[in-house]
Amino acid sequence: MRRVTVMIALCTMLVAETKTAAGQSQEAKVMAAIQQVFDGMRAADPVMVAAVFADNARFAVVRSRDGLPEISTQSVAEWIGAIGESGGNWDEQVYDVDIQIDENVASAWVPYTFYLEGLISHCGVNSIELLLNGDNWEITQLSDTRRSEDCPDPLGIGDGIIERRMSVA
Repeated sequence: MRRVTVMIALCTMLVAETKTAAGQSQEAKVMAAIQQVFDGMRAADPVMVAAVFADNARFAVVRSRDGLPEISTQSVAEWIGAIGESGGNWDEQVYDVDIQIDENVASAWVPYTFYLEGLISHCGVNSIELLLNGDNWEITQLSDTRRSEDCPDPLGIGDGIIERRMSVA
């Protein structure tokens, strides 16, 4: 009886470890898709960015104006086009990413600081929803908050916020 109990315990541990390794592998794939967006932004490469978005993806911005939330949407295609025209001056640094996965759906909470021409422009959080399509994670929704105060400086540049602000139509 004792051997049976030990065997069951070992099998349970093996299955749990296999599931954990598979989960970590999927988490790494989700993070790679997210990182590809920001690497593409820095490289001003719209093709690189577009490759990780689903065809019907949505993009939304949530801001606070006069203490009230304001939500605006933008065409993903327009945003990706603007990346191509940015001249490599957009640098969105992400940190402390929290990824949750359930089967074919992933959600990522992605704090960021956005640098424009080497200076802090704004910061906030990206909320990114992804769907597993075959072997690839595709972004179906990207929503972000934007503020210009109390922004972390992951690059250690200092000097605070620049006056020029990005606007989303």
